Amino acid sequence: MNGNLIIQKASELVTCSGFTAKKGKEMSALGIIADGAVVIEQGKITRVGATADVMSEFMASGRDFSDFNTINASGKAVLPGFVDSHTHLVFGGYRADEFAWRLKGDSYMDILQRGGGILSTVAATRSAAREDLVQSGLKRLDSMLAFGVTTVEAKSGYGLDRATEIKQLEVMADLNRLHPLDVVPTFMGAHAVPPEFKGREDAYIDFMLADVVPEVASRKLAEFCDVFCEQHVFSVAQSRRLLTSAAAAGLKAKLHADEIVQLGGAELAAEIGAVSAD
Repeated sequence: MNGNLIIQKASELVTCSGFTAKKGKEMSALGIIADGAVVIEQGKITRVGATADVMSEFMASGRDFSDFNTINASGKAVLPGFVDSHTHLVFGGYRADEFAWRLKGDSYMDILQRGGGILSTVAATRSAAREDLVQSGLKRLDSMLAFGVTTVEAKSGYGLDRATEIKQLEVMADLNRLHPLDVVPTFMGAHAVPPEFKGREDAYIDFMLADVVPEVASRKLAEFCDVFCEQHVFSVAQSRRLLTSAAAAGLKAKLHADEIVQLGGAELAAEIGAVSAD
């Protein structure tokens, strides 16, 4: 299929009209056009409206209808693809057994402190072959696409060492090349403190800044840098140091902020102009 497409006669065409975030009741205003049509030329949307209006204008323009693939969307809804802006797409292993621990009342941080949670997945991802990570990632992207996701942000952070963090980001590049979905990579080497740096969080940040961030930035393996700003993980000061240094290298800032304890992550995000605080 070329980049020219006409979708017409959609029972409902959802435009999500507007260029700013909507709040409250405004979120229900989806900009729906009944019997709608979309014209896409060379991969770019050039016209949206009621089918009668769009097709009348198209035919009057003198363009060759045979140059376009057409889809009759009668009885269907047409809407923009979803953007999943926070995922940990590339990882090895599974943690299904931890559901039983949570059901018994163990907290997220309790599990992390005894080597489960993130650290369990770190061990599995470090030992995983790159091709295995690619294949599992493709399956996850297939599932996302089936639910209407067309763009996904993907974070590293299940390596916590140079080799595996780089491996995760390289896998994301492979996935972006191999799959129709757009994969936007985020470097999150500061997702947790690895066992070999336990109790030495500042030294771990030093290591990330000296040995990993420069390579990620110079090879353009990621667009963003994220950090888990949380009690018993990385402090506000440590998070600030990592993110400001990464920003100087060209990586835009994101934060995992105030998930468990109100530590000040949201305030830090505002202070440094982070793209997001999740």
